[in-house]
Amino acid sequence: MSEVYFTPAEEIGPENTQVDQIVALFPKMSPVRKGDIVAIKIHPGEYGNTTYVRPIIVKTVVDMVKAAGGIPFVTDTTVLYRSRRFNAVEVIETAAANGFTHASMGAPIICADGLHGDDSVTVELGGERLKDITVASVIAAADSMIVISHCKGHPASGFGGAIKNLGMGCLDKAGKAKVHAPGIPEVDAEKCVGCGACVKYCPWDVINLESGKAIIDKSKCKGETACMTACKYAAIASPAGYFKPLQELLGEASMGPVKALGSRIGYINWIFDLTPGCDCFNFSAPVFAGDVGILASKDPVAIDKASIDLINKKMHNENSGTIDDVWGVDPVIHVDHAAKIGAGSLKYTLMQ
Repeated sequence: MSEVYFTPAEEIGPENTQVDQIVALFPKMSPVRKGDIVAIKIHPGEYGNTTYVRPIIVKTVVDMVKAAGGIPFVTDTTVLYRSRRFNAVEVIETAAANGFTHASMGAPIICADGLHGDDSVTVELGGERLKDITVASVIAAADSMIVISHCKGHPASGFGGAIKNLGMGCLDKAGKAKVHAPGIPEVDAEKCVGCGACVKYCPWDVINLESGKAIIDKSKCKGETACMTACKYAAIASPAGYFKPLQELLGEASMGPVKALGSRIGYINWIFDLTPGCDCFNFSAPVFAGDVGILASKDPVAIDKASIDLINKKMHNENSGTIDDVWGVDPVIHVDHAAKIGAGSLKYTLMQ
């Protein structure tokens, strides 16, 4: 049974701001020891997104790490798809555009998987689906880590929180590709008009036009389905039911950074601006539920399970269904697989 600490959004006020709440929660989940070099894992948001965790929250965590005797740096990794975060330079530039700078946070920002997203260490897992996974080298080399996650929906995992921040956000490109493998898309030749938009959009050069139709080289495809967005004719789609095996891989992959850091990780789930889509989207859609609050724990499985339960409770009170209804995807699948591989416990006590 793991402890999850919770401060409701309704308690926010002039004498109990989000900054005050982070300060109060930090000692209850902090793994930081004096002299630690501490990774603070965030998602700075894609350029155009406006609902990621705010820099002031990150600065507060930076200040608390320093007060505990740690040496903090803020970090994220590159992405698989064509965007303004495809390499380390773009990651840092996009973070700065969204307000995450040394000046705003009091700590430098480092891209954890190197210039091109291929700097990593292999961590043995022995899972049902994953023998091993490649964790971004800078994260694996840290003494301890604080993972700050914006809770929101996700089209493949149903929910994005601490486990997704570990099992996707802490990996290099090769690790991300392993998790995305079940989503390798297929082309419907009858719908394809041979416009070539997908060819231009794919950063891996795995799509070509033969006989006027798009063909995907599945042996080289990374499984990231941004090419589907590029197609105006709905000619590209992932296999039916791919989200289940992807979530199972995601859950197992979350154990990679946990093992690499010897479980010396603390977690903060920030449940505000509950958008349907990930912070990787270059826009922020209207929220699907009201603000819930801030959670903290030393257990990524427990904090995500508690977050999902609290979101569902909020949605029930608002007569808006459950988080499963947002994308038609059950998010507990990846939470359950993280628990099965030993990343944490589904059983928790909510402490207020």
